[in-house]
Amino acid sequence: MTPPRFDWLAPHYAWVEAVTFGGLLQWCRTALLNDVADARRVLVLGEGDGRFLAAFLAANRAAAVDVVDASAGMIARARRRVANDGRVRWHVADGRRFEPPPGAFDLIVTNFWLDCFPAAELARLIPRIAAGMAPGGRWLVGDFALPRGGSVRRAAARAALAGMYAAFRLTTRIPAGRLADPAPALRAAGLEVVREERRLAGFLAATLWRRG
Repeated sequence: MTPPRFDWLAPHYAWVEAVTFGGLLQWCRTALLNDVADARRVLVLGEGDGRFLAAFLAANRAAAVDVVDASAGMIARARRRVANDGRVRWHVADGRRFEPPPGAFDLIVTNFWLDCFPAAELARLIPRIAAGMAPGGRWLVGDFALPRGGSVRRAAARAALAGMYAAFRLTTRIPAGRLADPAPALRAAGLEVVREERRLAGFLAATLWRRG
């Protein structure tokens, strides 16, 4: 189980994202920030270069955050972005191997991370991560999605995703070859959707789940 290789991408990630999607991916990461303003113990998996984290820490002054990312380069950039905020504990580690303490977190965040893994791996990974959620805990997911309805939109989304996955499998060795919907595994872990926002004709989805 080799982790994806994002170190080489770390210095270029922000401008590549800006060229391809403008500010839409950051919108997706932060669209539901107000809904998690009361979180106190937070686990962020696959944070990347720290743009979500910086926005979250500015909006939430009381939370303690554990950040897990397999890329030392991404972690280094994230630490600089948040001025090495003392509320954050950093873990350079493959999130698939990270064992959250049972019931420790009232918020888990996975922005553009679950899309790196195929459905079979999500079915194993999500219940293990969900075991780290406190009763009533929430899971914030920002990610790509297939638009609902409209065959033309869905076909366009599939074509765009095929190109993106081909590029990322070549350059970062992500294990997924196509987008897998994490919703079945999240529901099987006892979570339900409490809010969702979409943009780009439904191609980007910010979804907040809650554990019953």
